[in-house]
Amino acid sequence: MKNKDFPNYFQAADTASIKAQKNYLNLNLLNLVLMVLAAALTIYNFQSIQPKLWIYIVSALLLFLSMGITILLKFKKYEDIWYQARALAESCKTLTWRYVTCSELFEYKIPIENSKEIFVKRIRKIVNEFNDLTSKLDSKILNRPIVTDRMKEIRQLSTSERKQIYIEQRINDQKDWYSSKAEFNKKKYNLWFWIIVASQFLSIVAVIYLIKWPSSNWNLVGLFTTISASALSWLQLKKHQELKEAYTMATQELNFIVELSEKVKNDEGLSKFVLDSENAISREHTLWIAQKRK
Repeated sequence: MKNKDFPNYFQAADTASIKAQKNYLNLNLLNLVLMVLAAALTIYNFQSIQPKLWIYIVSALLLFLSMGITILLKFKKYEDIWYQARALAESCKTLTWRYVTCSELFEYKIPIENSKEIFVKRIRKIVNEFNDLTSKLDSKILNRPIVTDRMKEIRQLSTSERKQIYIEQRINDQKDWYSSKAEFNKKKYNLWFWIIVASQFLSIVAVIYLIKWPSSNWNLVGLFTTISASALSWLQLKKHQELKEAYTMATQELNFIVELSEKVKNDEGLSKFVLDSENAISREHTLWIAQKRK
């Protein structure tokens, strides 16, 4: 299933989450860059007044912009929008897969109109838990159907066909995403770790330089310590290590679950299989949400 095949609320929440995440991370990155630039301007101690004056003015502007971004992040609440919209989107996605596979609450024996009514009510209940997001969701996207044609089409398929679609388009797709993200976060963690170590080492070298030549006009200590602190802040913001562990655990759990799919022969077995799989995926997402709230 593609994004357009999921309910309108999933599409709207997914779009809002991606937009808020981009704004949040880009503004934080810009904030750190501005502080590093402000520190870089002070590495040379000019003897004449005019160059010093211009450097102080530019540094003040950079720090003022940095402070403005910090205040903007506080009032815009991009991080809150990011994880709340993601929680809404993932909740809608889980409910959708349960609906199309005729899992619990949406069993195959239930008439299609009744199951649709139950699904819409469940979506409404989930949406009501995120009232603060209402103004952040795109009204044009919300005009799209809650129950799409593709959802109805899959629901009418045989048990084996629904099972195959679920394994290929949900579990395997999720496993691939988890494994690639786990590797990505591992590489990023190592990269930023060594940037921090390198900048701290260069800070020590800069101090030794000043000890040996105390009359020097060059002072790189502030620059390298600011780079180190900024890199550490970015590493904590991105939570690469925590996410790598969460994604790896989720991949392993889904691997164990998918091995049991051969035993699924009827609707009851498929229903339990889908519930176990969605619970495994939900645990990873719940951990992600908890980490974002820390």
